[in-house]
Amino acid sequence: MKFAIDMGHNCPPDTGAVGIQKEDNLTKAVGTFLMQKLAAAGHSVINCTPTTAATVGESLRKRVDKANSNNVDVFVSIHFNAFNGQANGTEVFAISNISKAIAQSVLNQIVKLGFKNKGVKSTPFFVIKNTSMPAILVECCFCDSKVDMDRFNAEKMAEAIKDGLIGESDADEPKPAEGKKYLLKITQKTVLKPSTEQSSEIPKETLVDIEPGEYPILDFRYEEKHYWVKWVDQSKANRDQHFIFDAYGKVIEQD
Repeated sequence: MKFAIDMGHNCPPDTGAVGIQKEDNLTKAVGTFLMQKLAAAGHSVINCTPTTAATVGESLRKRVDKANSNNVDVFVSIHFNAFNGQANGTEVFAISNISKAIAQSVLNQIVKLGFKNKGVKSTPFFVIKNTSMPAILVECCFCDSKVDMDRFNAEKMAEAIKDGLIGESDADEPKPAEGKKYLLKITQKTVLKPSTEQSSEIPKETLVDIEPGEYPILDFRYEEKHYWVKWVDQSKANRDQHFIFDAYGKVIEQD
């Protein structure tokens, strides 16, 4: 098989979260080990991590374009989460049914290392939405969590991802962790978007103005410099899922 490996961020201005360790360093370490292990197992590997980009959007587009132009079989984007220093665990994102099956197999292997299972989720992040093959985005664990960083080993994480990609999936799937309650805190007037693309590239009728304040949400994810949030209803643009650029807001956990 031919795999595309995207070591998340690592392409200023596209840089990752900073916690106890830097996400850029972690994704590079895991991605490098993963490429070596897949190649050693006889598979072809394409490194889709760009070295230069003028914007975050260009960085994301370059990753997708390289995977698509090389006709790879599976696209794998490596990332690490960050939130409040307390959240911990692993989650994997995928959209299509085939991608979700791959994501579940990878997740099953990672949680064997002791990480909390946060489930397979279908948030349409740019790199998994715009690739033309099955694609997953792995949030290996939280780089601002002492629990996760004490447990983390880059080579073991890469081995688990490799096993999930090319090994047999487990019959018994771990159950995802239960959700919590969150608030979206908007710090300055902005828009709710249907994707992480720039507002100028999105149809105006799909954008929703939102004023500074705190808004209850049911769930959230963070990647590509954006928060994806699950709204409590479909009162805004007839949908209950929105993206917000992280410069204009943040998510906080309710007590």
